[in-house]
Amino acid sequence: MRQLIAGARSRLAELQVEFAREISRAETAQAVLFRHLREHNQKRDRLRLVVHYRQEFLDSFVRNDTDEAEQAERDLAQAKAQLDEDYESMAAAAEKRNPLSTGQEAELTQLWNALVKLHQPERFVHEPDKLETFHKLTAAINQAKDTGDIETLREIAEDPKGFLLRQGWTILDFGDVEDSAKLKKLHETLQEEIESVMESLKELRDSPDYELCRLAEQKPGILDELAAERAKQIEAENAELESQAERLAQEIRKLGGKAW
Repeated sequence: MRQLIAGARSRLAELQVEFAREISRAETAQAVLFRHLREHNQKRDRLRLVVHYRQEFLDSFVRNDTDEAEQAERDLAQAKAQLDEDYESMAAAAEKRNPLSTGQEAELTQLWNALVKLHQPERFVHEPDKLETFHKLTAAINQAKDTGDIETLREIAEDPKGFLLRQGWTILDFGDVEDSAKLKKLHETLQEEIESVMESLKELRDSPDYELCRLAEQKPGILDELAAERAKQIEAENAELESQAERLAQEIRKLGGKAW
């Protein structure tokens, strides 16, 4: 059973690295498109907000609900600020998206070989405080994996107990279990995790984002062409939104309101 567990851990680590590599490829292509189209998309989203809140303002003004009309104006300002903040966050994430290097893949293999040894939920099932910590640790690992945060993965893999201490969480014992029933359960959970990662990998490879990255790798320059075509479409949409926003502004002015 210990040999089976070791084999399952090794297989799970291989799949996690493969998934990380593939999702990095897909997200790198999406990051290129984001950088090309950010200005157009951000302008479109701001115009959508203007149209939405000017319509709310107009409806409130017609009902003579000045408080609600003023609230619509404040809501627009807040929504614009949040939109700009979200785009800055997306831009920062896009700047970090690059294909994994050979060195990074090698390090991820080493990290996942260590991290999969922490996958032992059945050990803590009868200890609620430890089970809660296990779920928090798993969430931290998954978030680091999803965001490409190798530093956090390294920190957890190299010193899991130290990581738990720094978070102020309950300390867990990650030593191998001895009970045969628990060993069997551990093997089952590892197999379930393997199946889950394999399914996620299949879904990723069947996705439009992955197809786009494959196309980009086969045809250099295709992302630039796609971005240029998409930019034309978005700008046509922006022109219509600008017209809507101006029509609403004119209606507000006719009623004696202040268009913004």
